[in-house]
Amino acid sequence: MLESPQPAPPRVSAVGIAGLEQRGLEARMNNQLVIGNAFEDLEALMASAKQIVALAETLARESGMSTNEGSAETTAVLSESAAALGMVTTKDMLSSGSENLYLSELARNLAEYLTDDRKGILQREGGIMSLIDLWSVFNRSRNGVELISPSDFQRAAELWEKLRLPVRLRRFKSGLLVVQQYDWSDEKTLRQLQDWMEELRRVPPEESVPWDWTVFGRAVTAQETAQRFKWSVGVAAEELEMAEDRGALCREEGVEGLRFWINGLIDTPS
Repeated sequence: MLESPQPAPPRVSAVGIAGLEQRGLEARMNNQLVIGNAFEDLEALMASAKQIVALAETLARESGMSTNEGSAETTAVLSESAAALGMVTTKDMLSSGSENLYLSELARNLAEYLTDDRKGILQREGGIMSLIDLWSVFNRSRNGVELISPSDFQRAAELWEKLRLPVRLRRFKSGLLVVQQYDWSDEKTLRQLQDWMEELRRVPPEESVPWDWTVFGRAVTAQETAQRFKWSVGVAAEELEMAEDRGALCREEGVEGLRFWINGLIDTPS
């Protein structure tokens, strides 16, 4: 006579510290499973994106288009597919002969990243930031998809004007490359600095000074300027020297370092 199977013993839930450890272990195992599935889905998505690009290039060649027409067609399909997938274009997604396409797409990705109001990249930096700082911030935002080399980054930024994008690359006389909104100019920066210097004529200094501060105001350093306008110290130093070259400021070099005064000897451009 066969014996009926014995029912499985009920699961005993641990209590106290043991229960917390058990629930923590179960949560970690579940998280590992979810993350593993997510990476598998991401790899499949990347593979699909590459297939879409390869298909677009194949169709362009088979349709008998010229090189320029095929490139334009491939560019359009790639841009639409990458946008639909919520991805950025990488070199790995393109064929070896598509470097120009890669740089133009990277230039557009950079401009969109800079002008995104939700991120507020330029706003946090006072409307101007060095290209090397942007390179660092943008690479961190890629989440390891593919890091951009400094040379590719600069070449893409140099395409902004050609592509008529709303940001521009600017080079100071020292060679420092910075990023600004397209409609920003040296005249606007001069007005900012001059308005600040005028404020200093109306605000008493924290310590007594041996000159008439209501007439001459006071001098400022690059560090103070950076703090005032949310610039980096390097950018602040370059903007102060630009204002000096334009006649708006004059420098004082002493034991306390380099400081800049408003130039009251000549008329400055408004």
